[in-house]
Amino acid sequence: MRFEKYCQPTTTSECVSLLKTYGSEARMVAGGTDLVPKLKSRAVRVKAVIGLEKIAEAKQIIINEKGLELGALVTLRTVSKSSEIKAKWPALSEAAGHVSSDQIRNIATIGGNVCNASPSADALQGLIVYDAIVNIVGENGTRKVPIVEFFVGPGKTVLEGGEFVISFTVPTPKENSGATYKKFALRGDTDISIVGVGSNIALDADGKVASAIISFAAVAPTPIRSTEAESLIMGKQLTDELIDEAAELIGNNCSPITDHRATKEYRVEMIKVWAKNALKDALARTK
Repeated sequence: MRFEKYCQPTTTSECVSLLKTYGSEARMVAGGTDLVPKLKSRAVRVKAVIGLEKIAEAKQIIINEKGLELGALVTLRTVSKSSEIKAKWPALSEAAGHVSSDQIRNIATIGGNVCNASPSADALQGLIVYDAIVNIVGENGTRKVPIVEFFVGPGKTVLEGGEFVISFTVPTPKENSGATYKKFALRGDTDISIVGVGSNIALDADGKVASAIISFAAVAPTPIRSTEAESLIMGKQLTDELIDEAAELIGNNCSPITDHRATKEYRVEMIKVWAKNALKDALARTK
């Protein structure tokens, strides 16, 4: 790897200043599982690498009555193994646990998984199903962006010059709700997802759907939600017949690509199957 300077800011303002100074010739590093291979292969060439490891806010995990404040530098292993996260936000724990191998999860971070903005990323799906907020620091302070609005294309986000992600705010799950994340890959977690589906269902006192989030990985240029399917099941009993109808709607409205992992047609069929599985599992967790 070749770069002129490695920086370790100790405050958010120092980090913003460095980002403004180096601009497009700087890259931020968290766990390094994405950036380091690109630097080694010269796919990415920069003057400065900026590490977040000395910024305390980026490492915090705070759980209170409002929800979870999750620092961008928290490792995926920590997210997947935390008993407190697993108890309240099981889909977040599951999604982080589906990323690659134990060795990768030991150093890869939740912030890196989000900011890498891969359409097939797993961990960020756990944030989407809980309608998390991305906390972004810049020269004008902190701004908050809903997680599903953070992605604008493959590898592209709403981050502007001088900005970086410091943490995520994950709301406390609603009463009588259940959530899950399902990954489908031919070689298990070590492989990149062919299809990923997240679901979060809350029921009202009559057992009807009071709120719904259905999200997907690897079927569009960005991680997405199926607002059509969410609207379809709202206010209704989530029967097997309705789940089948929602899955068909999802499959008919998505347009994945064909690549070396799967054809478009195969992904469409698999998204129907895994959408059914995710909805049924989320429903089972509401009880």
